[in-house]
Amino acid sequence: MSKVEAYKIIICQFLAKTLDERTKQNFAAYLDDPDFMEAWQQLIEEGVINEAHDVVGSRSLFDKIRSDERIKEQFVTISEKRNPIIKILKPVGIAALFLFFGVAALLFMFKHPDAEHSVDKITMTQTDSTVLPGSEKAQIVLENGERIDLEQLKNDTVIDNGSFEIVKSAQGTISYRTKAGLPSTLQIAYNTIITPRGGEYKLQLADGTKIWLNAATTLRYPIRFDVHERKIQLQGEAYFEVAKQLYQGKRVPFIVNTGDQQLEVLGTAFNLQNYGHAIVTTLVEGKVKLNFNDKSRQQLYLQPDEQSIFQAVDKKARKITVDPYYFTAWKEGKFAFDKTPLDEVMAMISRWYDVEVLFNYHPENFAFSGTISRYDDINQLLQTIELVGDIHFELKGRRIYVNR
Repeated sequence: MSKVEAYKIIICQFLAKTLDERTKQNFAAYLDDPDFMEAWQQLIEEGVINEAHDVVGSRSLFDKIRSDERIKEQFVTISEKRNPIIKILKPVGIAALFLFFGVAALLFMFKHPDAEHSVDKITMTQTDSTVLPGSEKAQIVLENGERIDLEQLKNDTVIDNGSFEIVKSAQGTISYRTKAGLPSTLQIAYNTIITPRGGEYKLQLADGTKIWLNAATTLRYPIRFDVHERKIQLQGEAYFEVAKQLYQGKRVPFIVNTGDQQLEVLGTAFNLQNYGHAIVTTLVEGKVKLNFNDKSRQQLYLQPDEQSIFQAVDKKARKITVDPYYFTAWKEGKFAFDKTPLDEVMAMISRWYDVEVLFNYHPENFAFSGTISRYDDINQLLQTIELVGDIHFELKGRRIYVNR
């Protein structure tokens, strides 16, 4: 994926207010990059940015973005970024702390056996009772810039867009139907689906490929595919079941561009996550080939139960063996953890419940194992995590404070 294409995805997330925390912090630095201006201009020409956003053509673009009251909340102030107390996702080590869920009881053990943990210490201060689990909600941005709020669109509805139709099934899944008799020379149009923090959605592409989108995810895709290749762009997390497609007896490749990595599908089912700090590819079935923007880097092939982790900072990729369940359970409505560090646990909770996590205390050598419903009350979820470590959560409005 080119830098301009990557910026286009970020801008779409920016306009939809779905930027992840890391990108929010870096966004101001993008404004002085000529590739950012090029991406902005292309989105105007494609109709994704409407007249209300079209302030390109003068240096005042940057000032208008920074001062727009509608989007100020997207940014983290300099003082906040320098305050280590509220910095999210600090690195931690992993210790062997397990939580097993039984039919009638919770079994757990602590790194410090003499630590006292009681239900009495679990108290949540909540000034806003509106913190709810995520749900099915997303927007589709059409080629002409029109936005469709899928949460407001009734099930079993067909939207006619001239050369194609968008269908919302009785079960709520979005799919596309192209109309018969269209000339092969017709320009391929792109749509973008965006799930906010606290949202998820299921999409079926024109070729029959099924995609589950997790919270805070942007997917750009054509309404119909070229006969020679199928190419889409992802930022966030999604699970794919790729449909096989042949043209003149040859397999039509399915390619997912995300950041510095390009994935070519040689199989069917995989999970792909890219929230900024790393690109994590987990293969469930079949086979995939990974290419990287750094041409000196060798291709990487994955077999079932293998995972690639490509770090954004050092541009290095490593391959490990995993149980895919822990990386795909989200699409079945569950959080599944296996010795997962606290920062990663809280990052998932932050995206799904659309809350901010602030660390006043970060325990060392803490990890969590277990399976929990993604639709549990947030207080119950936090209480469960408190039971396995020397930590205490305080919920105030839409902020979770991690205390000792």
